Parts: sequence; C-alpha cells; structure tokens
Amino acid sequence: MRVGATPFSDPRQLAAIDELIREKPDEVALRFGRACCLEDLGRIDDALQAYVELLGREPTHFGGLTNLGSLLFERGYLAQARPYISAAVKLHPADPVALVNFAQLQASGDDDFDAAIATYTSSLQIKPDFLHAHLGLAAIYTETGHPELAQAHLDRAYTEPKAWSFPYRGSAPPLQVLLLVSAFGGDMVTNLFFDDDVVQKGVLLADSVRGKLDLPPYHVLFNAIGDADRSRPSLERAVAIAAASPAAVINQPSAVLRTGRVETMQRLRDVPGVRAPRTERIARETLTAGALAERGFAFPLLLRSPGHHAGDHFAVARTADELAEVTAELPGRDLLAIEYLDARGADGDVRKYRVVAVDGKLYPVHLAVAPQWKVHYFSAEMSDRPDHRAEEAAFLEDMAAVVGERGMRGLEAIVATMGLDYAGVDFGLDSAGTILVFEANATMAVYPPDDGELWGYRRRAVDRVIAAVRAMLVERAKTAGYG
Repeated sequence: MRVGATPFSDPRQLAAIDELIREKPDEVALRFGRACCLEDLGRIDDALQAYVELLGREPTHFGGLTNLGSLLFERGYLAQARPYISAAVKLHPADPVALVNFAQLQASGDDDFDAAIATYTSSLQIKPDFLHAHLGLAAIYTETGHPELAQAHLDRAYTEPKAWSFPYRGSAPPLQVLLLVSAFGGDMVTNLFFDDDVVQKGVLLADSVRGKLDLPPYHVLFNAIGDADRSRPSLERAVAIAAASPAAVINQPSAVLRTGRVETMQRLRDVPGVRAPRTERIARETLTAGALAERGFAFPLLLRSPGHHAGDHFAVARTADELAEVTAELPGRDLLAIEYLDARGADGDVRKYRVVAVDGKLYPVHLAVAPQWKVHYFSAEMSDRPDHRAEEAAFLEDMAAVVGERGMRGLEAIVATMGLDYAGVDFGLDSAGTILVFEANATMAVYPPDDGELWGYRRRAVDRVIAAVRAMLVERAKTAGYG
C-alpha cells in the first residue's frame, strides 16, 4: 500500500504540479506529488520513473521508497520491489504501513508465513484496527488451512463498512456516484471518468459490507471491480449491494462475474467473425505436455498466472522441452494455458488493437505495433516509427475502414456477449478480417498520452472515450432523479 498525497483525478492537476516544479525544480515534495499523480492517472511506467528520479534526489524518502516498492509489488515484480520495501521498514521500523508492506513481501516472496504473521502482528500492536494487517493475516490463515482464525481477522477488519469520499468542486447540485472497489485489487482505472465539477464521488469497499447497508442517497452505483479471476469474492458481495441499490447501476457485478478469462473465451468461441483462443485453468502439478495434448493444446502455447495484467507473469512455451522452465518462472498454484494465435502481418509485425465499448458503442483507443508476440503500447515501436503512428491514426479516425465489416460485426457481437456498460477488447486481425481475441473484460484501461504534438491524434481518441463515459453517467443518473 502507498502513503501520502491525496488521490489525484484530473490531468489538469499534473499540469499544475509541472508548472510548480518549473518554478521550484528542487522541491522534493512536488516531485513526490507528481509521481503520485502519474500513478493515479494510470501512467504507471511514468510513475515508476518519477519515483526513481525522486529517490535519486533523496534516497531515504519514505514515500518514494514505499510507493515505488508497492507499485512494483502490485505488478508482480517481487525481486525489484524488495530493496525499496526493505529500506522503508529499516528506516521506519515502527510505521504500520512499512510493516504491512514488508509482511506482504515475506508471505508472497518466500512463503515465510511465520515471519509474515509476526510482522503483521507487530503492525497491529501499533495500530490495532489496521485494515490491511487484518486482511493480510486473513489471507495467510486461509492459505494455511485455518478458516476460524481467518474469519476472526475478517470480522475485525470489517467491523463497519469502509467508505470514503472525494471533494466536490462544483456549484450546482452534484451528480452523486458511489464507486464499488475490491480489497483484492483488479479494479478499473476510473480517475479520468469523473469530473469533480459535476460529480461528487464516494468509494465503498465491497468486501466490507455485512448485512444491511445504510448509505446517503446517490444517483449512480458504478461497479469498478473488473477482474473476475482476482476479485471474485468482492464481486459476489457487490451483487448483493447492487441488488439492494435504488440507484442506476453501471457494470452489473453479476455480469462482470462472467468475464473471467476462461469463461469469456468459452463464450466467444462460436461468435461469427471471431476467433477466441482455447483457454483452460490447470493446476501447476498436472501441467505436462501430455496433459496439454489431451486437452487439445499444441505448441507454441501461452502460459499466464491468473489475476495479472499488463503482460506481467505471461510467457510463451514454444516447444514441449521449454514447458517446465517456463512454468517454473510463473507464480501461482494454477496457470492459464492459452492457445497461441498467430497475429503477424505480412511484414512480420504483430498488431494489437484496443477498443472499448461505452453503453454499447465502440470507441478505438490505440494500436500498438511490435515485432514480438507480446505487445503492449509502452514497449511497442511507436514513438520512433512515424509509419506506425500514421497507421494508428488511421485506425483511430476510421476504425470501420481498418477493421472491416466482418471485424466490426465480430466486435459488436463480443460486446453484446459480455453484456457490460463499460468493457474493452484487445485483438488482432487475420488476413480474412477475423477478430483474434487477446483479451476482453471490464478492466481495459484508457490512458492519456504523453504531452506534445507527436501524440495529438491519440489525445482526441482518449477524449472521446472520457466524454462518452461522462455522458453515460449523466443519462443513467437522470433515471435516478438527477437534473
């Protein structure tokens, strides 16, 4: 977990911080705020770099050490996170946040549950009601087969619903939004969608709700819990919350529950114009070449740890001989075996398109072009390839012309099958215009591009998505008495 800096929700805040830094370039507090702002805006790689630069100026900065370590840990980079989390707890051994982060590292990295329990207990001696310490202990006791002890800590963690609110800066009566989030992570990146001149946002931790819930009135219940593999217990709680809500609901939790990777690909297998890869969750100890062949898999194939995104813990096994080595590098008791879809074009490059659907309408978000099978925008050959940027611009300005009629029908069918108010699809195209599905779920993020004229064409596409979500919020809120 991170420390410091009020959550940021508007790119204008980043611009304001940058202006202050130009006036006071050596002000460490401003640079820390900038790193936090980048993190909140979903610009994770920029945030990582900003924290590194901050620590270059002040190596013992507690917020920098803690937040950089936490961000690396959340992305699954335990070895890289360890020096920062360890330094933070060494410098501040009585800080409960530092202790909890260190305990998470102990439990996740070395499976040293006894040491982690001792560290969590130390944090509770300092702060007896510390939510994250109780949740950490509950997770360990669940993992080690002590459900009674786990439940005791959950009961202490959730003595009352955990909710908080953000400031409202408008003058007219606000559009009231309650955002549902998960204790397990896997939430949508939603900061860009809420204009605090219009929206007053509250946040509710779904897992903390026990029994009847009395909340102030709100117009829209926005379910931001998006990862059905990672956050299933949270979504199950959210189903009951949504059923009891008098507000308009965006992304019904019951629909999101059906968007785990395995189930989604099964549901899309028979959609015309779409090729969804065979995907199965397999226990690590039974994952052999023979077992894969019996299930219909062939090499090369992809392996992934469930509950991770952004290419983390995701690898290819090109031959049966590579299987054991690749498997050993991935965490988790179960792994996802995923059919490899060859998305290379005539030039040998792989193209990964992203679209999001807002209230049933498709919006292009980006196109990444790279020579390798695992394509992400931050690692693609875009900034130094004007031809690739021109290709992306053509996709953003006229998606239908690039994807074709067959592809557009396939994308529309994917969105209809998922049944979500907000969802995204990452995909490739084969020579026949068939949609090759890489991923389809509610967690698909929309990130603002870097500043500068180079990315102006991308900014328009992102702005269209933000405007569409904000318009959907207003229309749904009207059904609950807003306006």
